Amino acid sequence: MASRSHDTSRLDNTLAVIRSLRDKGPVARVDLGTLNGISSATVTSISADLLQQGLISERPPDMPRPNERGRPKTLIQLAPEAACVICIKLSINELQLVVGDYAGQITHSEHHSIDTLGLSQEALVTLLKDKTAAVCDLALTRHRRLAGICLAVQGVVSSHSGTLIWSPALSFRNAPLAALLEAHFDCPVLLENDANCIASVLATQPAYAEHPNLVVIMLGYGIGMSVLIDGKPFLGANGSAAEFGHSKYQPGGALCACGKRGCIEAYISDYALYRQASEVIELPAGDSAHPSESQMQALTQLALQGQPEAQRIFAEAGRALGYGLGNLLTLFNPDLVLITGSGVRGYPAMHDAMHTAIDEALVPELVGSTRIASCPWDRDMTCLGGIAMALQATDPQVLAG
Repeated sequence: MASRSHDTSRLDNTLAVIRSLRDKGPVARVDLGTLNGISSATVTSISADLLQQGLISERPPDMPRPNERGRPKTLIQLAPEAACVICIKLSINELQLVVGDYAGQITHSEHHSIDTLGLSQEALVTLLKDKTAAVCDLALTRHRRLAGICLAVQGVVSSHSGTLIWSPALSFRNAPLAALLEAHFDCPVLLENDANCIASVLATQPAYAEHPNLVVIMLGYGIGMSVLIDGKPFLGANGSAAEFGHSKYQPGGALCACGKRGCIEAYISDYALYRQASEVIELPAGDSAHPSESQMQALTQLALQGQPEAQRIFAEAGRALGYGLGNLLTLFNPDLVLITGSGVRGYPAMHDAMHTAIDEALVPELVGSTRIASCPWDRDMTCLGGIAMALQATDPQVLAG
């Protein structure tokens, strides 16, 4: 029993060292001990094992600063070539594949435009296998092994079972995608909601790291949400919790992409905003059911510049968002709600109506100290989060060889 406890402690300490190196970059052994509450002797022993396995390397000491006494510290760092992971992001009419090295850095990225709604389950699986195999062949010219894959999907997924339950990007439901890819690539495959991937990145940023009860709402073509309680994702019974966009704003109201009526998404998503606007405003030509970024930018500018109908539509969206947030605050009482995603471009046009709706829905005591803020969408964090989650999930297997 004592030996098993020792082995578990050793593994936990080793994983802590690896994750510190991935988060901080090159670090001296003595500093790794301080960061993780591990003795210097334990860090020295762990780093010796990792060096032997080729999972870390030593970096030549930095030049000493003027008047600095003593020998400069030798830094250790993760060996990027030791392993890699692949994140596959599946969204409406788009497939993105990104390779992350063992240090968590992106080394390759590619996009493919695809008619996702026209694919059967079999055709999608074949496509995923073919595209991923090609990227894997390229990655293995620079990395020793493929450690794992993360499939980040827009929609409702069960991360526990690896089943895609429903996605607006696809015409079929209840597909066991993770198991099908695992059998083909012989490595772990995570199936994750794209909002959870984004939240995993934001939760580690210094500006938000002190908020263990964090809610991230992603505005865009659809509406996603991730809830972190005490720093851990709340997934629910089958992994499909926190579907904020499909909670109800107006029973029997506007049609949602899920097929039901009155969902919050049916009022604040890109397709919902553009659908309402196209009935009363002359807008740029394009697919009104799947508006492009340029189409949405044009509509948002109309609202921000004071076009009355556009202002009305975004105000109604803000009202739907506000009532949804009211429910959220009473249920979870989070420290912070972050609103992000490509749809955050329209947040200023929703802001006032959103706060008015929150005030209508809740007494001030239920709002409490929760802060609601927007987060700029200057880069897509989905694949960064998917890479980080895949690396963390597969670190034990990489250590085991």
